[in-house]
Amino acid sequence: MTEAELIIIGNGMACQRLLAELVLLPNRPTRIVVFGAESKAAYNRVLLSSLLSNELPDSAAELVSPDWYAEHNIELICDDAVVLIDRERKLVVSRHGRYRRYQQLVLACGALPLTPAYAEDSNQTLRPGICHFRNWQDLATLRLAGQQLEHAVVVGGGFLGLEAAEGLRKLGMQVSLLQRGAYLLNRQLDARAAGLLQQQLSARGLNIFTNSEIDQLSYHRGNRDGHGQLQSVRLKSGQQLKADLVVLALGISPNIGLAQQAGLRVNRGIVVNPQLQSSDSTIYALGECIELNGETFGLVAPINTQAKQLAQTLCGESTAYCSENTATQLKISGIALSSCGDIATLCANPASFDACTDYLDVELNEYRRLWWRGPYLAGAVLYGDTSLSLQLSQLINRQQPYYGCRTTLLLGVNDISNDTPETAAIAVTDRRQQAA
Repeated sequence: MTEAELIIIGNGMACQRLLAELVLLPNRPTRIVVFGAESKAAYNRVLLSSLLSNELPDSAAELVSPDWYAEHNIELICDDAVVLIDRERKLVVSRHGRYRRYQQLVLACGALPLTPAYAEDSNQTLRPGICHFRNWQDLATLRLAGQQLEHAVVVGGGFLGLEAAEGLRKLGMQVSLLQRGAYLLNRQLDARAAGLLQQQLSARGLNIFTNSEIDQLSYHRGNRDGHGQLQSVRLKSGQQLKADLVVLALGISPNIGLAQQAGLRVNRGIVVNPQLQSSDSTIYALGECIELNGETFGLVAPINTQAKQLAQTLCGESTAYCSENTATQLKISGIALSSCGDIATLCANPASFDACTDYLDVELNEYRRLWWRGPYLAGAVLYGDTSLSLQLSQLINRQQPYYGCRTTLLLGVNDISNDTPETAAIAVTDRRQQAA
């Protein structure tokens, strides 16, 4: 049995960013061991949809070269998840029987995809014809489906669901997308922006059903494997949709099983302090598996910030992670979107803001809305043109009062202090002419 100065459990994007930060620091741990559950080294999960639609080669998702780990004296163990943490002996045990002692341990376990009851059998195994879209194996499954099957139903109108649906459509499948809520991306967009998005995606051939959920799956019987082939789904409305494949994209839940088994404090996620330290002083955590001050994390930007801070802490310079409202910038099959602030609350509760400033250009497919509380910007949604995203997110995060012209701010005129709404309108007209 060997001992490592640092062991990291999980080899996803959070782990890789932490490693990249560590190797830059002079006092980094000399011996690092990384356990990954997947057979593949860390890759850019954000690009899975682009790989599915063949917009990028597989190599584009590689975060580092295969030799990078050895070059930095990092032992990478793939396809061998850790199944036990012995805190008393500072020991981890893997599925394949590897034992490693640690001085410091980092949990970067990520998150698990949510699975509805209808999608699992009595052994909590996915039923035939059902898959998630979360990792490299899921990508392989969907690629094969695109070659062999005709009808797909994607469940979930969030970013991942939309990307999976568009990817399968580009592979030639007939795709229906189900969103349980009233509109798409209901945590990032308001109803008008979501309506524009739905209109554009529907025009491309995507069948979108809002306020819709699956009630029952129907299978052909008598296949050799005894399980049958998925044939269709029935919605709670009673409507029947053809389905050779159902893709689940219903969100994620922090992966807390290993931490819970080890006796660490958990709630929705692994509970950590601002130093990203768990209830055990030698064990830290970051990324989608953690909970800090009641908040969990699923976006790349805050997790990258956590990795930078934790690297400094592990090298002896204790620093605190401070969460802030990061602008969510997305691109769904070429359509740019951005939002910042608690958009879901602002849309659901009119009492949570005082006023709105709106801009819509149907010809350019551009839309923007700003929410205000007095002189403070509380939220922003941008559709089609997201060039103002950074400026608006800074206004929201700094929470400094804004007394300039709100219209010129909304329209993106550079010199806000001097320009008038009329000159801003001229700038918009020029941009329309350029687009034409």
